[in-house]
Amino acid sequence: MLIRFIAKNIYSFKDETEFNLFPNKAQGLQHHKVKSGDFEFLRFSAIYGANGSGKSNLIKAISFLRTLVEEGKLQSETDELKFKLNDDCLKSPISLGVEFIADLKPYFYCITFDGGKILYEYLAESNKSNDDIVFERSYDTEIQEIKFKDDYYKTDKERLFAEVLSEKLIQKNELLITFLSKIYPEDFKSVHSAFEWFKETLVVILPDAKPRGIAHIMDKEPTIKDFANKFIPSLNTGISEIEIEKKKFEEFVGNDDSKIKKRIIDDLRNDPDKISILINKDTGEEATLANENDEIVVKRLITKHQDSLGKNIDFNLGQESDGTRRLVDYIPAFQGIVNDNKVYVIDEIERSIHPMTIKEIMTKLALNEDVNGQLIFSTHESNLLDQSIFRPDEIWFAQKDCDGSSKIYSLSDFKIHNTINIENGYLKGRFGGIPFLGNLKDLNW
Repeated sequence: MLIRFIAKNIYSFKDETEFNLFPNKAQGLQHHKVKSGDFEFLRFSAIYGANGSGKSNLIKAISFLRTLVEEGKLQSETDELKFKLNDDCLKSPISLGVEFIADLKPYFYCITFDGGKILYEYLAESNKSNDDIVFERSYDTEIQEIKFKDDYYKTDKERLFAEVLSEKLIQKNELLITFLSKIYPEDFKSVHSAFEWFKETLVVILPDAKPRGIAHIMDKEPTIKDFANKFIPSLNTGISEIEIEKKKFEEFVGNDDSKIKKRIIDDLRNDPDKISILINKDTGEEATLANENDEIVVKRLITKHQDSLGKNIDFNLGQESDGTRRLVDYIPAFQGIVNDNKVYVIDEIERSIHPMTIKEIMTKLALNEDVNGQLIFSTHESNLLDQSIFRPDEIWFAQKDCDGSSKIYSLSDFKIHNTINIENGYLKGRFGGIPFLGNLKDLNW
């Protein structure tokens, strides 16, 4: 679970900015609160703001940190990520930090970098008194120093390893969390647990993202398909059922270029776990190729609609609306939020989806006391500003300051009664986070 995220001098965030999921006192929806050890945090958070206010930049910063940890190497062009409207910021480093729960333990990880070099990196087990350091890495001019927790240095071998690691093994653009997790996972189990949280537990979905091989995912995970056949028909999309069509590769592609066919077949047979994706240029429909029992098969989703006589008629997914396809794309995420202990961060969650539909989905998730995961999302959809769905401390706003930098703050910073209509208050500008529009008459409109 994600507890808080900190960003400084990246994208539109000039000053140190913190987004957190700490609950405030005496608010409703008590099942939204989760307790783990010393920490209490929330399952949901919605982020509002005008276009260009910084809400998407917050999610982009989380996504950047996740990718950075997974890849384990800093690229030299990170200077382009800095806040550009202040000369001092262009000369200053970028800092990112995150506090989270992994394997029932709270961790805090932060990293500071500039010009392709990691200046500071820190991982600790969090607690309310003093953090228990796992490792701390810093650069003083050109000298790198790496420290581990005190009980690590038990033998000469371990002391020697720490020295060699600082001087020879780890490069100035490599992340220590990734290096230790991939090469020495058994020796540094806490590091490996933290790394796996970034890789497996934290899922970031950007507006144009799609789950790769959705038909293959549903075919291999029957629980996801079962969820889809309960979820999609309940949303009045016209779909009564979703099925997975399987065909032999040769039957699917016909007499297309034999060289391309051979290359695809060879690739999949050389790596049985690999899948390949074919996209229909006209409809955007996706077909997934996979190697099953040494036979190449093609999988695609078929949606069924009932005619006036109640008979199911087959459609391919490319014939569905953009909104319906977006709902299908969300199926693994929504099923994961309910059943898995994962963190889903989604930018523009309502994209292409009707306001009543997205409200129905969010209501189902928010009122389900058996939800296991965590959902953080940005949105413009004001009808989700409803205290029967989300707590005030789960609603955040992003707004640009006069110097062009983004600020974020929680609705719980305002004194509001639990019966107030917060949607009306938001649209009237009471809480900020809305666009300030020029007078269109000045444009002769």
